[in-house]
Amino acid sequence: MLLNKGETDYHCHILPGLDDGPSEKEASIEMAAILAQAGYREVYCTPHLIKGIYEASTEQVLHERELLQRELDIAGIGIKLLAGREYYLDEFLLDLIRQPLLLEGTNWIMIEIPAHTSVDLVKDTLFEVKRSGYTPFIAHPERCRLLEMPDKESKRESALKAWLSRISDEKHGNESGNELLGYLIKLGCQFQANLGSRKGMYGGRVKTNARYLETNGTYTHAGTDAHSPDAAREILGFR
Repeated sequence: MLLNKGETDYHCHILPGLDDGPSEKEASIEMAAILAQAGYREVYCTPHLIKGIYEASTEQVLHERELLQRELDIAGIGIKLLAGREYYLDEFLLDLIRQPLLLEGTNWIMIEIPAHTSVDLVKDTLFEVKRSGYTPFIAHPERCRLLEMPDKESKRESALKAWLSRISDEKHGNESGNELLGYLIKLGCQFQANLGSRKGMYGGRVKTNARYLETNGTYTHAGTDAHSPDAAREILGFR
């Protein structure tokens, strides 16, 4: 999938007061107006759930979604808000998703993979998610160092990595060039691109990763991952 926009924003921190998105409803309404101007018709509300940091309950998420939807309807902003959240992959995740808030209308659980976690924890956790009947929906994989291509190093080191990667690919049927990424593809994960990544908003390394994942056909969906009106304008090219 190309990093195009479409009519559905699959990842947006638009709900007020729940995480590091807008703190006031006025900013949320402004974000919705910007998204509508850009052609969006549906927006998934995906606040963070990180134990000890952002811990709004499912009931709070659904309540804030309902309140904001009323405001948008009154203002005549043609956006339908869909429920969801962005779960953080750590040792607490499997307990937190015993009754998950899925991306509305799907069996997908949006999951952010932090760079500092172990490959084994990622594999084991996402395997259990899949085994439970849900599909892991990986948020912005281009921003995760565990899923990027190896850096260019010396010719000897590059040749060794290429040889090891080729052996692994032959053994596991991995065409991605990254063993963990190949595993997640085979597991049936969905992959969401951040539109700002291609614009270089997260730096050159992430932009390069995004270009690779786009060219390789890894992405299945796209989203703004906007946290504020200003971020939405920048991502969507309004400034």
